[in-house]
Amino acid sequence: MTTTAESPHVAYFAYRDRLLGDLRTTTLSGEQLCEAGRLIYGRPEGLSLYGVPAPEMESAGIRLLGRTTIECCVDEYATAVADVIAAYHATLSGDHKPLLMDLFCGSGNFSHPLATRLGTTAYAAELDPEVHAATAHNLKQVGAPTELFLGDYRDLLGKHPARGHRDTFFVEPPWGPAFTPEGLDLTRTSPPVPEILDDISRARDGIPCLVVIKTNDQIAHDSLARSFHQARHLRSITPAPALPYGANMDFHLYRLSPNDHR
Repeated sequence: MTTTAESPHVAYFAYRDRLLGDLRTTTLSGEQLCEAGRLIYGRPEGLSLYGVPAPEMESAGIRLLGRTTIECCVDEYATAVADVIAAYHATLSGDHKPLLMDLFCGSGNFSHPLATRLGTTAYAAELDPEVHAATAHNLKQVGAPTELFLGDYRDLLGKHPARGHRDTFFVEPPWGPAFTPEGLDLTRTSPPVPEILDDISRARDGIPCLVVIKTNDQIAHDSLARSFHQARHLRSITPAPALPYGANMDFHLYRLSPNDHR
């Protein structure tokens, strides 16, 4: 009987299911992290967070849970997004340090590069205690300029008043039921993106701000435009390289004017 090796495509989805299943809350070994990098990004180094690639994570003391390994914003994406947003910040008036808030932080790597570039602190919320513990450890290991809060993003919003129109909010809620056969429906995330934008607006005291959202490249029912229908689209960023399998990641920058958002 002849056996054939599992195809990379099949291996990717099988490992993805494990990372979101039996390995969901397991701290991955160095070998597992390298395998995740190879299957998800095409090479072990493609999985890189806080400037630490997968082959070096174990020796650097970085702890990643299975779910975070799938859900995180890796360095190649985070730095590309930070470059674009920092360049946009440079066009805006005002000498105050902007308020940066990462409302569903996971690994905390979405906002980390921009906080570093702007020389300010990122305030981040994570609701899951196990993810929070691993991320708090990692951010301390690398000396990240992030203040991590265990709790609901709405409580974090209430802790920090608006500073000015350069304030920036990072939004990446759990997708869960937002995955549909038609694509990613942002009105079905947990919580829905329109609800998150309303919460940000209420916290702003009438002051405009910037909102950055991570999506995939398969948006269902025009839900991105519908969610931000009263915000102004400024930039969309599709970092390279593309993922070998599955949906690729896109990032979108909007200006949200609370008085106009209803």
